[in-house]
Amino acid sequence: MTSISKKASALAFLFFISIEIFAHRVSFEGFSNSVFIDLPEEFALVQSQGEDSFLLQSKVAPVSSIIKIYKKEKFISAQEALGITIQKLNLKTLETKTAQWRNNEACIAAVKGKISGAESQGYAAASVIPENKNIAVLISWCGAENFNNANFLIESFIDSLCIDSESCFSPGLFTSLYHPASGNEQTLNLLIDKKEISTQLDSLDCKNSEYLIEREYKVLQMYMNSPLWKEAWQRYYRMIFKDSCKRLQKVSFDIYRTLAPDCKDETDFAQKILSWTQGFKYEREKTASDFASLPSIISGGGSDCDSRAMLIAVILQSMNIDSIIFVSSEFHHAIAGLVSSHPGFVFTVDGKTYLTGETTVPGLTWGIIDKNQSDFSKWIPVMLP
Repeated sequence: MTSISKKASALAFLFFISIEIFAHRVSFEGFSNSVFIDLPEEFALVQSQGEDSFLLQSKVAPVSSIIKIYKKEKFISAQEALGITIQKLNLKTLETKTAQWRNNEACIAAVKGKISGAESQGYAAASVIPENKNIAVLISWCGAENFNNANFLIESFIDSLCIDSESCFSPGLFTSLYHPASGNEQTLNLLIDKKEISTQLDSLDCKNSEYLIEREYKVLQMYMNSPLWKEAWQRYYRMIFKDSCKRLQKVSFDIYRTLAPDCKDETDFAQKILSWTQGFKYEREKTASDFASLPSIISGGGSDCDSRAMLIAVILQSMNIDSIIFVSSEFHHAIAGLVSSHPGFVFTVDGKTYLTGETTVPGLTWGIIDKNQSDFSKWIPVMLP
């Protein structure tokens, strides 16, 4: 596991923060809590116009961004809203991609031109918000000379938009349009608790998931020396979780459908998943992030502690079983967590007690932890939807 931090206080008067457990969610006035943006850390508000137009600037990279919310009567489509916004900024469109995202019209354009007198390059994106059919437009850019070194932060900014409750469990807007699924399924045969489970993944899930992980790791590295490194680390894992859930949706369902009928309760089911991951081949990834994508793990690839803990969390959360992951830079380790009434060692987060799950030692059950790693202050909880 790789070691490597709250939203700028200036945003407090601009947005309202939703329920405490999801303090990372920066929500918009006039919308439900399911419409929010999970900004990379240290984006500060530099200008606003009313409640529907905001200019933000990163403090860790030369990247600026605009968020605009248009009333549904303003434009007939997300594509029209995006095109006119780009035109007003006198930007040139290099390419445009339009597709359905979260069952709503969405589009992205690569753009360049002069902004505030400087040659700039970036991306502009738009999506219809399902709850009221308003249109969200995001534009993020940097100086043209910096684009090759900052485009990953721009992409991550666009992917941080969530327009409904299920956005927390699906690839983001940028990833969905620039790295779409192939539509071709590959069959996988899993063996869990001596039961054979046949399931499917999209043929591009491994590749697309690996892209997301490596991109978000580049974002994470920007906060190595930031006082917000812990928050950045938490967002890194949230973004991986968000991207992985939809990819593993059928896998999670097929596993649950096969195993659940013979389980006493949710903890019994979770134990079968924990035991399964304990039997994986331990292997460090030969990538910058050192994090194995979840599609590659279940396809037979090697894995480390944090990718195994994430896999458990994705499967359990997908089946509405409350779980969490804990990561530690001091221990260079990660473990899973499960809300359960069963006895055992627990960590308490926001009033919930989580049994700990060690993924790298075969035979251990939920609620057992190395006594040398039992100090909660050495762990960072990554809360999940």
